[in-house]
Amino acid sequence: GEREFGEKRGEMDARTGVWQLKKLVVSYCTHSGSSRGAKAFVENRLPKFQQRYPHLEVEAKIRSGHHPHLEGFYRNGVNKPIGVKNESAQDVWKRAAFLAEQWGGKHSTSQQGHRVRTQSQTVQGMWTPFTN
Repeated sequence: GEREFGEKRGEMDARTGVWQLKKLVVSYCTHSGSSRGAKAFVENRLPKFQQRYPHLEVEAKIRSGHHPHLEGFYRNGVNKPIGVKNESAQDVWKRAAFLAEQWGGKHSTSQQGHRVRTQSQTVQGMWTPFTN
């Protein structure tokens, strides 16, 4: 059936109605142990992933002797690599989905920690080239 707009978080940019991730590259090595999960993702889960994100161009690249990684290419020109060394096929799926559902902005990952604000002014003052 027809889904309500915005029912699924991150499916498309609510501002433009356009998916932001346009291409996902999965790079892995066929014989390296650290690539086992990425290789299993490509061999067993990639067709289902492409059904889930039909707008997305997905490319699998074999890079012998290199650790596996995903790289997302966004409409705004930003690209984001994520290492998936020694991760399971399920974890590779989660990371690929994370990239697929990002806006592609510079700070689209959630910020860790809290900003610290203080009432007291700094004694140090502003630095100038003539400070010392």
